[in-house]
Amino acid sequence: MSLRQLDADLWCAEAELAVAGMPLGIRMTVMRGPGGGLILHSPIEIDDALAAELDALGPVEQLIAPNRMHHLYLLGAARRWPVAKLWGAPGLPAKRRDLIFDGVLGDRPPEVLAETLDTALFAGAPMASEVLCLQRASRTLIVTDLVFNIHHTRSLLSQLYLRANGAWQRVAQTALLRVLIRDRAAARRSLEHVFCWDFDRLIMAHGEVVDTGGKAALAEALKKIAPGLPRG
Repeated sequence: MSLRQLDADLWCAEAELAVAGMPLGIRMTVMRGPGGGLILHSPIEIDDALAAELDALGPVEQLIAPNRMHHLYLLGAARRWPVAKLWGAPGLPAKRRDLIFDGVLGDRPPEVLAETLDTALFAGAPMASEVLCLQRASRTLIVTDLVFNIHHTRSLLSQLYLRANGAWQRVAQTALLRVLIRDRAAARRSLEHVFCWDFDRLIMAHGEVVDTGGKAALAEALKKIAPGLPRG
C-alpha cells in the first residue's frame, strides 16, 4: 500500500476490504489544500508506512467520510491525527456516536474546504447519503459508491456479483444503489447540478480511475436514473 500521484496536489492509495466474504478494492483520495494541509477522502486502513508518506506531503488537517458506509477506518485516522477536523455525510454522526464530527457535508463545503472543493449531496437516496466532491484545480470529481469501475478481481464470487449488478469492467451504477434511490426526481436534480461543474477525471472508491473523459463515462453510467446529462 503506497500513495500514487494523479495530479498536482492529488494522490490516492488503494487497499482491499472483505464485504460479505468477497474481496473488494477500496480507494482513499488525498488532496493538498492551498495552505499545504492534507485532506483525506474516505480513509482506508492506514499503517505506519502509509502514514509516513502522508506526513511527508504535509500535515493531515481534514478527514472526510463521504457517505454512510465509508467510515470503517475513520476512527483510526482520527486517532492518528487527533487535530484533524472530521466531516461526515448526513446521518453519519448519529451512526458513529463514538466520533466527534466538526460538521456535516452537503451542497456547500465548509469554509476550511471551500478553497479546494465543491460538494454536493446525491439526493433522493438517504440510506446512502453520499456527498460528491470536486477538486476544482485538477478538474477531478470524487465519488464513493455512486458508480464502480472494477475491471479485475481475484475472486470469482466478486466477479459474479458485479456482473449480476451490471457493474463489471465498465463505469456503472450498481443495481443495489439504484434500489436505494427513493426519490428519482431529487436524484436527477442533484446530478444536474453536479454536471454543471467542470470535471474530466473521475475517481471512485471501487475500481479504476478514469483519467480523462470522466464526465462522459459518468453520464453513460447514470442514464437509467438521469438520461440526457451533458457529456462534455
